[in-house]
Amino acid sequence: MAVLVHDPIQEAKFELARRVQASYEEGTSCGIILAPCTAVNQKVLEQFQTFVSGFELEVPLQCFYLDPTGLLGVVLAEQKLIDTHYVSLVLKEFVERQGLLQGQMVVASFPESGELTEQSLSQLLHTTLHAKGENRDIHLFMNQGIQQGISSILIADPDEVSREFVKLRLEMNGYKVEEAKDGSEALEKFEKTMPNLVITELNLPILDGYQLIDKIKRNYSSEGKVIVLTDKQLPKSMDRAFELGASDYVTKPFSISELEWRIKKLGSRLGY
Repeated sequence: MAVLVHDPIQEAKFELARRVQASYEEGTSCGIILAPCTAVNQKVLEQFQTFVSGFELEVPLQCFYLDPTGLLGVVLAEQKLIDTHYVSLVLKEFVERQGLLQGQMVVASFPESGELTEQSLSQLLHTTLHAKGENRDIHLFMNQGIQQGISSILIADPDEVSREFVKLRLEMNGYKVEEAKDGSEALEKFEKTMPNLVITELNLPILDGYQLIDKIKRNYSSEGKVIVLTDKQLPKSMDRAFELGASDYVTKPFSISELEWRIKKLGSRLGY
């Protein structure tokens, strides 16, 4: 006798694929937002639609709840990653007001986030399910990533605006990014996650950038690569950073495109 096995993840994947297929047209973008939430009913979905209209967003979107997995989903037809990310900020405000959010939200837009396939949708689902917990951030999903180069980065900078700007831009290009507001937090996160690269300001509280570079290079010389991103423009600051083991030195104000190029160049040179 055949036994039917209830697989909530497989059911959720089929439902997500159905929703995406209804909005996706070949050659256009398709944005997707997934958020771990407590039980969401039709009334809540309608309230979100009303909430979105208050922001005057002329964006075709469909909302749904993948009940077996506890994920709230939004599919946005013809929306690129930057626009999908904006809608996710609106969704985050709504679900937090309602006390529904149960973890990190995951945002994607295909083809920017990779090829739209059954495998990529499955990976997107698993990424969101594993993001349940205390973290309430927004994660930009990239299926194809930067496989041939640096893939994980830690940014250490006390300036939240600068830190968030660099983080968002790098995540949009497929990097996994952690952040720290001081040198002590940066060292702790480095030891915990072992990123391929650290981008650090020299003017850091508690442990300054020089001390952070020194500790990383002394204790983790093969793992720790460092790019300095700082407003210190004196030659002696640059010389000291390189003496301690920094791989590159970028001064503020800076071009984000140049920083991305330097990261790719460093990854290529190191042969990751």
